[in-house]
Amino acid sequence: MNARRAVCRIVIAGLVLVVLAGCARGSGLGPIADRPVPPLAHQGRWFTDATGRVVMLRGMNFVEKVAPYTPAADGFDDDDAALLEANGFNTIRLGVVFGFLMPTPGQIDRQYLDSIAETVRVLGRHGISVLLDFHQDGYGPATHGNGMPAWATLTDGVPNPDVPFPTYYIQNPAIQHAFDNFWANQPGPDGVPLQTHYAEGMRAVAQRFVVSPNVIGYEAMNEPWPGTTWSSCLTGCPDLEHQLLAPFYARMTTAVRSVDRFRPVFVEPFVLFNFGGGDTSLPGGASSNALSTHVYALDTASNASVMDRSVAAATRDGAPVLATEWGNSNDPATLNQLEDQYDARLLPWLYWSYNGHIVTDSKLPLVPPNLDVSALGALARPYPTVINGTPSHLAFDSTTATMDLDFSTTLPDGRRASRIFQTVVTVPKLRYPSGYAVTAVGADVTSRPCAPAVTLRNRPGATAVSVRVTRGSCRDAAASRP
Repeated sequence: MNARRAVCRIVIAGLVLVVLAGCARGSGLGPIADRPVPPLAHQGRWFTDATGRVVMLRGMNFVEKVAPYTPAADGFDDDDAALLEANGFNTIRLGVVFGFLMPTPGQIDRQYLDSIAETVRVLGRHGISVLLDFHQDGYGPATHGNGMPAWATLTDGVPNPDVPFPTYYIQNPAIQHAFDNFWANQPGPDGVPLQTHYAEGMRAVAQRFVVSPNVIGYEAMNEPWPGTTWSSCLTGCPDLEHQLLAPFYARMTTAVRSVDRFRPVFVEPFVLFNFGGGDTSLPGGASSNALSTHVYALDTASNASVMDRSVAAATRDGAPVLATEWGNSNDPATLNQLEDQYDARLLPWLYWSYNGHIVTDSKLPLVPPNLDVSALGALARPYPTVINGTPSHLAFDSTTATMDLDFSTTLPDGRRASRIFQTVVTVPKLRYPSGYAVTAVGADVTSRPCAPAVTLRNRPGATAVSVRVTRGSCRDAAASRP
């Protein structure tokens, strides 16, 4: 199927939903398009749907780094997707490993891609969006990491000690030289430059998933490392970003754009950005890329710095931003503290990670002790999945289970939000086992009491909306409705 026609089908499908929503005008404005209407786009720093509403992405990572190579082979299936959906998560960052995708130069492993595609379909059936992430850590298995194939690992014969993550970036010369040669785009064993093959891999993935409506983009590389010149990035290294990352991301974007004109390529700064010591020049004001950042600083203030610098860079360049990794912890207090910081900045996030932290083994039943209910409960807090306006405030008190949301009824593009479309707030039962109550100013609640999601319609003439969700009784809430 022609790639342009495939993308047009997705766009038309989204527009059909918009037209159907318009038909609701003469039928009491019934609840239409409670989920985001594809395709996903952006306006400034905000992700938006086809109606112009702000979409808040929130979910987890699933990256299979070693054998059995794919999420499906590791047991990830419909029950896992259902668990995510039931707890209000709407996005998965799904790992695609270049070494598995192209085990020999220029040869795509179609069976591997087929398996990834089946997982994308499973997630789509549960309304979960997918960011496809080209993932590496420590370059590849040949340098005691994961991600890149041995044929693309050029180390110049320097020492290759088996040092554990994350210190291997600094203490293993082979990793540093492998990255140096990759950024220099040295030829591989077949004489073809390494980034040319890498771009072929990204193009193959984009071509396969251009017809998948729940795929929201492609991440070019997880946590890129600068190579032997890494020390300058401790406090920010815009010169190295321009020299090394910018041409790489440009090649990858060109490859994706050859088959998918719409979905963004997500770009990351060098991994040292994640610790809060410096700014980034990415994603770049002239690009159509989205900014992907990770939050792994060692203290609260530094974590806040990473978040603030992420939002500032996205706002500067008019690009959407997503914190694609954070956490790596099962401690509820730690998770709640970080989530509070994200909420305060209205910064969407994806937790690291579903496999290994929330669920130990997807092949086993999703019950304790295989399922960490306390960590899942800390992550499953109420939030707006789609906002018919522009958000200005979001806060959640984990002690009282009170969520407060404020937004204007003006969309990010400056248009007044149409009352045809609704705001949707997911309310996970794990946080409200006995029910909840909702109050709103400037909007009417249109959902039934204690529904899995609150739906709200802006009132005529309202310029701002405030919503509060608290613990409550479903029976009382039903009795109080007109």
